[in-house]
Amino acid sequence: MYTREELNFAYRYPFSNEARELIKGLGLREIDHKYMVIGKARVEEALLNDRIEYRESDYGKLDFVVAYVYARMLVSALKNIGTISRYANAEARRAMEALARGSDSDIMTIATELGLALKQGDGGFTLRFAQFLDNSPNEDGFGLANQRLSNGVVALDRFQAIKVTGVAIARSIAKGLPIKSSEIPKTVIEYSKGISVPIPKTHATASGGKINWIDRLLQTPIPDCRHRTVNLILAPYLVNTKGIPVEKALEVISGYIALCKTINPDTKITDRYIKYQCEYAKSHGLRPLSLARAKTELGSGIDFNILLGEETEKAGK
Repeated sequence: MYTREELNFAYRYPFSNEARELIKGLGLREIDHKYMVIGKARVEEALLNDRIEYRESDYGKLDFVVAYVYARMLVSALKNIGTISRYANAEARRAMEALARGSDSDIMTIATELGLALKQGDGGFTLRFAQFLDNSPNEDGFGLANQRLSNGVVALDRFQAIKVTGVAIARSIAKGLPIKSSEIPKTVIEYSKGISVPIPKTHATASGGKINWIDRLLQTPIPDCRHRTVNLILAPYLVNTKGIPVEKALEVISGYIALCKTINPDTKITDRYIKYQCEYAKSHGLRPLSLARAKTELGSGIDFNILLGEETEKAGK
């Protein structure tokens, strides 16, 4: 079956390859209501608190690992890219707490699985410059002016290595979501309807609480015109209209592109491209296209009437 060490690692990092192998070895075939209940509680905790508490306890570890699979299905069934992003970030925060309490070997194992070329030495850790740029959080102490650079690598202390790994964890989890509805059991989809989803205040407008048409766009995948949608609408909207930090905007847009790929996987948009557009929009104070201009400039590739609906069009006037 599995060893105690394997279970402990899977419990700390349920998104890891080790956790997947452990679950695969259980040979589970039927949907179990017990795991659905735990998974639902996990999703609701993430959405309510923006974090999932990490508890160092021997009780219920296996249930928690299996429930992670259910949580992924449940949050996918909600079909809301903002909710998926919040859930992925909450899972990443829990994992970072586990990394902080764990050994350096845990950091190296998870970083390797995520494709980070993190290396450990006597003085701490090092990471390739390009990967540091792609995965550094938008927090004090992570600006380039604060870093020690040498021969194309950045020197990191343990805290910084965990933070960078945490960004990569959140991104990896979000990219695997949402799971296609056709791959989710109907009982899980039905159960997801009972999840309490807090409505972010930033979605309400001053004109009566209607949802802005761009917020609806972020919840609706499109098959085409994604590059221009990112640089003309989403990047300026998130970083300037909403005032969201670049790193957070990157997570939201990256998750949105992942959602779009469920209906058309053909895209060359990378996280580096998204981050560049967000930084460019912020430095130049760009504003998103109005609904009317978006229809004019992007209407050849996007059917806005079908995409946004009559109600949303009225709210954007």
